[in-house]
Order: sequence, then structure tokens, then C-alpha cells
Amino acid sequence: MSIDKHNIITLLDENSQDVVGGFLSQLSLESQYSEDAKLHLMFLQSIFNLLSVQPLENLLNTMTEITITFNGYPRTKRYELVKPLKVVPIYELRYAMNRNEHLRFLFFPYLYKEASNYVFVKYFKKTLIPNVDETDNMRDLTYEMYKRVRLNPEYYLEGTD
Repeated sequence: MSIDKHNIITLLDENSQDVVGGFLSQLSLESQYSEDAKLHLMFLQSIFNLLSVQPLENLLNTMTEITITFNGYPRTKRYELVKPLKVVPIYELRYAMNRNEHLRFLFFPYLYKEASNYVFVKYFKKTLIPNVDETDNMRDLTYEMYKRVRLNPEYYLEGTD
């Protein structure tokens, strides 16, 4: 049995900012002194690891359970991890920080030189109170980056023209 590996890539957005990588780096720094940040980072690492070895179709329209060991105790979250958005081929990787705050990481799959890549461009925090939802705007910006990558994959995926 072989497991297909999917590369997890973050790209600079339209403002030349690595918002996904920057958020994860900041969370990593905060995890050194915050138990909440450490918990979120551990869950996110598990989620990205799962995404890197699972075909996307296995994670769509299904509840996925993620369990980590935190301070010696199992902690479990169960929800729909990946959701397709209304613009093909944009998806969101979902993570609930708590009942009010939900992280969304927007990405697209891209096959390049026979390698499967999940290319992350945007992240944002969705809240219920106050109701903040940037999904449509972030989805459209991610789609614009997808079109750029499709026109010049060498530049975006290898750093060459």
C-alpha cells in the first residue's frame, strides 16, 4: 500500500504577504508561553499532516476526528475539515478555535511536475459575535492567485521564471 504525499505550500498573496505562514509562525511563537496557542498549534499541525497524506475527496463532506495528546490527556475535535467553496477549485481548511472563533485557510490543489500540491494563499478568522465572515472576498482573492499560478507555475512553485 502506498500513500500519496501532497505538498503543503504557502504563497505570498497579492500584497506580497505570506499571511498563512505568518499566522502559523506567530502562533508558534505564542505557543511558547500560551497554553491555548500551544493547543491550537498542535491541532493545526495534526490537521495539516492529515491533509498531506489524504486524498482531498476523502475529507470532503465528511466528519473528521482529530485527537492529540495535550499535557498528557487526549483532546479531540470532530468536524468537517475541508469544504469546497463556490468557485472551483478553491477550498477552505476549517479549524474551530472555540464556539465563536473559526479559522479558515483557503487553498487550491495544483498538480505540477507530477507532484500533488495544496497551495495555501489566505487565512482569516470568522466570528459569530460579532458576525465577521470574509469568505467570499478571500475566496475571490485566492482564485486570482490560482489563475496567476496556472499562468506561471515555475515562478510561484519554484521561484523561477
